[in-house]
Amino acid sequence: MRTCRFKQCAIIKFLTEEKIPPIHIHCNVQAVYGDKCFDVSLVTRWTWQFKQEQVGEERLYDRPW
Repeated sequence: MRTCRFKQCAIIKFLTEEKIPPIHIHCNVQAVYGDKCFDVSLVTRWTWQFKQEQVGEERLYDRPW
């Protein structure tokens, strides 16, 4: 189960970086994992968190040194 969770997380992160909407990410993951797929609300929350991380990284790299 742990590897299934890790794989889904990686897929969600990748598709978020590809600018895929959370509902489409959920549909893709559900097609592969079926009943073991995360709930759409969790996928939406994770995409939001991953987007926040990207914004944080961009701000870090924009800092003058």
